[in-house]
Amino acid sequence: MIYSLAVILIFLGFLAYSSSRYAMKGIDNTSFDQVLFTMTQPIRGSDTGQIINYFVDPLLEALLITLPIVTLLYFATTCTFEFGHFHLQKQPHFSAKKVVIIGLLGLIFGIFLGGKEMGYADIKAFYFENTNIYDEHYVNPQQVDLKFPKKKRNLVYIYLESMESSYFSKDLGGIQENNLLPHFADLAQNEGINFSNSNKLGGMLQIPGANQTASSMVAQTSGLPLRPSTSLNSSESDEENSAEYFPGAYALGEILDEQGYNQTLLMGSEAEFAGRDKYFTQHGDYDIRDYHWAVDTGRISEDYYEWWGYEDRKLFDYAKETLNELSQEDEPFNLTMLTADTHFEDGYATEETPDLFGDQYSNVIHDSDRQVSQLLEWMKKQPFYEDTTVILVGDHLTMDSDFFESVDPEYQRTVFNLFLNADKQGVRNKKREFSAVDMFPTTLSALGVKIPGNRMGLGVNLFSNQSTLIEQLGYDQFQNELMKKSEFYNEKLMQNKEQEEDP
Repeated sequence: MIYSLAVILIFLGFLAYSSSRYAMKGIDNTSFDQVLFTMTQPIRGSDTGQIINYFVDPLLEALLITLPIVTLLYFATTCTFEFGHFHLQKQPHFSAKKVVIIGLLGLIFGIFLGGKEMGYADIKAFYFENTNIYDEHYVNPQQVDLKFPKKKRNLVYIYLESMESSYFSKDLGGIQENNLLPHFADLAQNEGINFSNSNKLGGMLQIPGANQTASSMVAQTSGLPLRPSTSLNSSESDEENSAEYFPGAYALGEILDEQGYNQTLLMGSEAEFAGRDKYFTQHGDYDIRDYHWAVDTGRISEDYYEWWGYEDRKLFDYAKETLNELSQEDEPFNLTMLTADTHFEDGYATEETPDLFGDQYSNVIHDSDRQVSQLLEWMKKQPFYEDTTVILVGDHLTMDSDFFESVDPEYQRTVFNLFLNADKQGVRNKKREFSAVDMFPTTLSALGVKIPGNRMGLGVNLFSNQSTLIEQLGYDQFQNELMKKSEFYNEKLMQNKEQEEDP
């Protein structure tokens, strides 16, 4: 029993190491806060392939490291060896205490190596350092006197999974030899507005708390990064769906709901993954149309499950249906969508995906560009388009671990964005440093809303001349501050507790 305990301790230590190594090296563009956020969420609705990869990679690695060590420990505690002689001992010469100590040392050593992979600076900042960034810079959206135009504009907000500006060709500002996003490039150069970190086509900088899909969706619609917390655990049943999700945040959906908008969230995956259903129903009363909705309405069969639920080709067909429904109502509408085909690893390809570049991920990215542009062309022919602003935006940088292996480390990868039909002139959209939190006030401005002060949450309206917090503080400092603890964030935003007045 003592030996078995030591084996378990050693295995757990090296499992911590191999898991950390897998998260930081096997998945591209991962940070400590992102790993924590994922660990606090249930796995329901996630891609089973990623779960299988965990068993194949870090678990197997931990077993292979542990096996020779515990074998040596076994022989060291049960055998003696003299030159020319080898035999089992009746009484092992190592005491039980020493065996347990060896097990504990294995556990501690593995955790130490895991911490090294995660980054001690990030761990230290997350647990032991404090920031005043929210106290000093947060603007409560409920206290901003927003002025909507007399004729309210519709909104179509499309989150594009893992969509980077780096997918453009080098001459356009990307890092690819071939332009994977020809339609987006044409729209950005000739029709819409692309906010860029350079003089060419570019995008927004990724920050902690907005570096995976759910947290980026929250940041872009509330102006706040989403820090990991067990209070965000999404429900596994409808009965538990009343639990509060980020109760102190005041989001885009709530603002539009108060203005009479009909709002729908459309996605091909399961909305409960990472609590997305909670966030959008509690912060805007969205009608959720996800994988379960498609099954329940008979659009797909109960046993149909591809990739994360159903593929984007179906998503765009359902988007047309939904837009036709919403446009028949008297109220303005907000359709928010999330694509999934470009998710790592290598994306989702079908027989209809053209093979133009020799690797699947490039083909899938290029095909996503084509499918989105086809939806846009359809929308332009509809009566509602004249009064509709369309926003295309990536959720985060790709996590495909091998797609950017040969990229120049000096190249700044950014998340793609494009504003269409926003009726804005003379916009300073080049050489801007901004992040997901700035999308919140910028989206409202794109709808023609007047924002006194041009600031909401931690975000700044990019259509104004105001400097973003990244431009004021610098990218590195802004990132560092977001990794730290904040009493204001935990009490006022995460728990929505009223702060005591200063005597």
